Amino acid sequence: MILPTAGAVILKAVKTEKMLDSNMYSYYNATMPIITIANGKGGVGKSTVAINLAGTLARKTEAIFLIDADPQGTVSDWFKSRQEQAPYRLTCKNLQITPTPWSTQELTAKLIDQAKKFTFIIIDCGPANDKITRTAFALSDFAIIPVTPSPYDIHSVRKTIDMIHEGKSSAGIEVRPYLLISRKIVGTTLGREAREALGVFNVPILKTEICQRVALCEAGIVGQTIHEYASNSQATEEFENLEREVLK
Repeated sequence: MILPTAGAVILKAVKTEKMLDSNMYSYYNATMPIITIANGKGGVGKSTVAINLAGTLARKTEAIFLIDADPQGTVSDWFKSRQEQAPYRLTCKNLQITPTPWSTQELTAKLIDQAKKFTFIIIDCGPANDKITRTAFALSDFAIIPVTPSPYDIHSVRKTIDMIHEGKSSAGIEVRPYLLISRKIVGTTLGREAREALGVFNVPILKTEICQRVALCEAGIVGQTIHEYASNSQATEEFENLEREVLK
């Protein structure tokens, strides 16, 4: 189970001098969960997960706010392609996107400003364990860490998990991490053994597995969510399964 009791008001009191800028305090009431998508390694499908989880949630909830906190600007590039699409092709109307924040203060300000306007806030972080990522963890309720089934990627997860544990011990942050198997190639030994390999981290592993699908790549190129591009695809089913876990 990921989410707190429906309708609960979460009182945030973030005091994280060791993880954020010195003497930086943020107090705000949030009536919705904040989810960070992060991994210190690139190429694990973070932006794909962020975009399509946001798009899937936007079909059923009132409003989703997707923050592009990746310096590479993948979500922002996707949104530019989206603006070139005919309106009738875009069925996710409840999705709002904001470009990359340039500082931890700007990210915090965005969250404080938008806290009561949206049902969910999703933050897509870049492939670096930097201040922006640390701030996102500090301000989030949950972290989804996508990891691909390869020895190098599985080992890289440790740095991200260590960052979260460091924040919990030194700054008292309360983010709850979950691992998500991402870009899994169906029918491979690595894919079948990934879940067992990730068990060494003692972090909950989501039941959903996002497989490597051509439809996801094509949807990203044209600025659509997977529901808009291929509503009856296996990729769509996988993100609906992920949505159910998030809303459970």
